[in-house]
Amino acid sequence: MAPYPMRHEMRGGKTVGMRRRTWGWYALAVAVMAGVTADVLADGPLRRLDWTIHAFCDAHVRGARFSAAHALTQFGQRGVIAGFVLLPLAVLGAVRARSARPVLVPVAVVALLSLLQAGVKSVIPRTYPSGGVDVLWKHGDAYPSGHTLNGFLLVWVGLELLVVVVPALDRRLTARGRRDFALATGFLTGAALTVADEHWLTDVLFSLALGPVLLAWLVAAEPFTRRLWAGEPVRGRYPRI
Repeated sequence: MAPYPMRHEMRGGKTVGMRRRTWGWYALAVAVMAGVTADVLADGPLRRLDWTIHAFCDAHVRGARFSAAHALTQFGQRGVIAGFVLLPLAVLGAVRARSARPVLVPVAVVALLSLLQAGVKSVIPRTYPSGGVDVLWKHGDAYPSGHTLNGFLLVWVGLELLVVVVPALDRRLTARGRRDFALATGFLTGAALTVADEHWLTDVLFSLALGPVLLAWLVAAEPFTRRLWAGEPVRGRYPRI
């Protein structure tokens, strides 16, 4: 038997297996989000654990411990990341690449992520733990945690912009490394928000399931390098627009 069909078959089987694993992760993420939401609405064990963690952190996470946890939550602060990281890097990247893409991508990601968060948060209004009460359906937008989602997506955008500005970094901070770093900061942000008592645990759990999915879609979209239309002018790696 000729070797080439066998190789093609093996590549095809590997592709199918990867797709199945990908959809399996998506299904798991959906199941986690649905399960956490059902628990919150039913006042289940996770929601009761929310209160236990809140009481512990409120009593014991103070001083330097609180300062350290709060500092880590800044990975998820949209105003901080967008204003002090994305904006200057976007301007420098546009000049460096001679392309509008380094400006358009962060603007689009921040805008779409803000719309998504507003829509999802409006479904189940919830108060924050800082208020000392856990009330649903009245007011508040704690559920789910938008800051945790920012920790995944906006950090990745910042890293991509950094590579635009300093292309030599691409050799050490590979595309996979940048994705993994963003995954790590997303989970770190969620943990810090819980420890600093700025979000309920279940707020964070929902976003820890959703964040990696959104990040995978964003990475696969290749927003910095994919052409918007066939024949779009490209200078180096980046399209003109």
